Amino acid sequence: MARRELRSSWRRLLFFFLCIAIGVGSIVAGRSMLQNASIAIASEARTILTADVQVDTNRPWTPETLAIIERVSAPLISARTETIEATTMLRPADATTEGAALIELKGIDPGFPLVGDFRLADGRQFDSSMLSSGGAIVSIALLDRLKLDVGDRVKIGNSTFQIRGAFENEVGGGTGFRIGTRVFIERSAVEPAGLTGFGSRARRKTLFTTLPDKMQPLTKQLRAELDKSLINVRSYKDSQENLNEQFLRAENYSSLTGLAILVLGGIGISNVTRVFLEQKRKTIAVLKCIGGTGRRITASYLTQVIAMSLLGSSIGLVFGWFLLWLIKHNFSSKLPSYMTYGMRSSAIIQGITAGALISFLFSVVPLLRIRHIKPNALLRDDEKDERNRIDILRWVVATSVLLCLLLLVSWQAGSVRVGLIFLAGLGATAGLLYLAATALIILLKRTRRFSSFALKQALSSLHRPGNQTRVTVMVVGLGVFLVISVQSVESNLVDELDLGKRTGVANMYLIDIQRDQQDGVSELVQQQIGERPTLVPVIRARISAIHGKEIDQDQSPEKRDQGRLRTEYQLTYRGSLEANETIVGGKFWDNTPSDQGEASLEESMRGLLGLEVGSDVTFDVAGKKINARVTSFRRVDWRNSRTGFMILFRPGVLESAPQMMVAAINGPTGEIERSRFQRVISDRFSNVTVVDVVDIVRSIERIVNSISLAVSFVGLFVVLSGGLILAGSLAMTKFQRVYEAAVLKTLGAKRKTLLKILLFEYGLMGLVAGAIGSGAAIGLAYGTSKYVFEIPWTFTPAINFGGIGLTIALVVVVGAVSTLDVISRKPLTTLRSQ
Repeated sequence: MARRELRSSWRRLLFFFLCIAIGVGSIVAGRSMLQNASIAIASEARTILTADVQVDTNRPWTPETLAIIERVSAPLISARTETIEATTMLRPADATTEGAALIELKGIDPGFPLVGDFRLADGRQFDSSMLSSGGAIVSIALLDRLKLDVGDRVKIGNSTFQIRGAFENEVGGGTGFRIGTRVFIERSAVEPAGLTGFGSRARRKTLFTTLPDKMQPLTKQLRAELDKSLINVRSYKDSQENLNEQFLRAENYSSLTGLAILVLGGIGISNVTRVFLEQKRKTIAVLKCIGGTGRRITASYLTQVIAMSLLGSSIGLVFGWFLLWLIKHNFSSKLPSYMTYGMRSSAIIQGITAGALISFLFSVVPLLRIRHIKPNALLRDDEKDERNRIDILRWVVATSVLLCLLLLVSWQAGSVRVGLIFLAGLGATAGLLYLAATALIILLKRTRRFSSFALKQALSSLHRPGNQTRVTVMVVGLGVFLVISVQSVESNLVDELDLGKRTGVANMYLIDIQRDQQDGVSELVQQQIGERPTLVPVIRARISAIHGKEIDQDQSPEKRDQGRLRTEYQLTYRGSLEANETIVGGKFWDNTPSDQGEASLEESMRGLLGLEVGSDVTFDVAGKKINARVTSFRRVDWRNSRTGFMILFRPGVLESAPQMMVAAINGPTGEIERSRFQRVISDRFSNVTVVDVVDIVRSIERIVNSISLAVSFVGLFVVLSGGLILAGSLAMTKFQRVYEAAVLKTLGAKRKTLLKILLFEYGLMGLVAGAIGSGAAIGLAYGTSKYVFEIPWTFTPAINFGGIGLTIALVVVVGAVSTLDVISRKPLTTLRSQ
């Protein structure tokens, strides 16, 4: 029976397959892609670190520390090498060649890399001898930017180097965001270049390889011995575990998105199942007349649902494979070269399971109505009696369905809490749309004063019994809500990153300025841009005690805050607040110096180990302990900050401490002028680093645009799913429209009039869904911008009103195309069949 029913009804339920296919395809493709990336990167984690174990610090090695590292590592390691990294400026040595670039310099010892294959762009194997006597290996991107060639000479700091080769793919450091291109030189050449003096941010690393069974003891013992110092110890397995955790979160998010599409499809499935049963009422009544039981008939239709879900899931696997194929052929150049693009078996199992469960959960409640269809339905309509009856079994099953749905969502999201939030958010938004559609129906029932017959008939169609107005508005509105929200947030993010719209923010920073260079740098900058910069002193310090109690990283509650307690903060001192700072607790000092230490902290530090106004804090400044009393907490608008600090001191205490200067300026606007300005600064003051914020922002914009494109792509899947559900819902109500159209045609209505009725009806549904979805998106975009990204929110009328227009067009086109045969069908055949 199920096979015969399925064979005769599959065309009406075609959209059922497609909804399931899109959701399953999204889950399989998303999970497979992220699992492939996780496996590929996990297999390369050792190569990324270029070692098994790494010890690193941003301070010079002390003899005591080196002795500990040597004592612990000697019996456990197979090989060892050292590197030092620093951000600085590179410029052509030829004075006639203009230009300069911010680089990330890496000084290496012979033996680097301990793990991995380092090849140059011309295919040669890297050899550390290439760096001897002032050699350098640079990125091809740097050669292109500064119009240099292999063999040319460049200035880095106080030293001159010759480019001995170029690489395309960097060994061990090719992942992640970087503000400058990589350049390799000898480690012993870094200090003579003047890049390791006071104020530099040079990071020193010691790398080891060891046997697998000795890696954990080595890591554990080094951490125990170096725990009290600002030194990090990690193995490649730490990187692998961190990457796996991030990929698991992304994988769960991807699955949750695919599940959202399935849930939207499930709403349509539930509705279409109900309408399908309405069409089959007389068939079911006949089956019961000839001995069919409600249980057997329900089992038959449930078998159909399971068969359709499995078929839809199979189509989804093909769809998922197609998505992976598209990713491979369009984005493989931007993804790791070792990526694979096949479907993972675990993702296939999860996708098929989710598709089958969603189909079952959303169809089982409507199918329970089969029990109440009696044989006398052939003679009279007892549907009203069914609606008035309280069905305890149905309520029990509905509650069980919600619990199962919660478990399914939690499984896909990897968290029960996320599952609850997901269902609550989805339910709240869907409920709002459903209530709005209900209110529309009630309003339309009371609206009758229209001169246009087509408009009056369209409004009547929207509130006819059995119409799909509520579910259509809800599903399409959810799709509109998601896509417009994403586009609005993306627009605000891009606006926030547009430096042209932020007049109070500098576009260049000069850092590492020494005290004896203040006047020279100020005069040079004034000559170049016509404005004398404000130099801000910067002192490095860390918190060593609070309320006189030394901080112990091994004891609770310090462990919870060890990230902030181990941080080396950048401090400054001044007598007044900046325009982007607001006091939120305590009182700020006046402009007079004081020999009693007073500190103002950023508001996020409030409560850290009991920090409040009046707390006593001890800071370690270059080995010297300085006490200060917290007199206020500040809120800092980091977006409009030229130089922002977590900790601010009152003048009179830190003036004699070791410090460097930082200047925030608005440099030249032209590309050539900016490059020339950086060259002039680097030629005169080789230790001063010029950070060009414009280049950094451009990189961030590319990342933001890529993320937004991906999220918008997912949102379009939801809209596509909603459109298919709309088409299916409308198609399932054609048995009502066919009879109405036949009656209207018999009474003299023309095809043009019937088409107007359809267009008015679908246009109004699209208007309501688009307007509510767009309105709700404004609220989400506002909340996300303000509370998640903490950026100003700006209304985007083009996106919101354009989204409403596109929604109306989508609903009208889909609705009209799906019901064209209603208009063209001859009335006599329809009336005879009734």
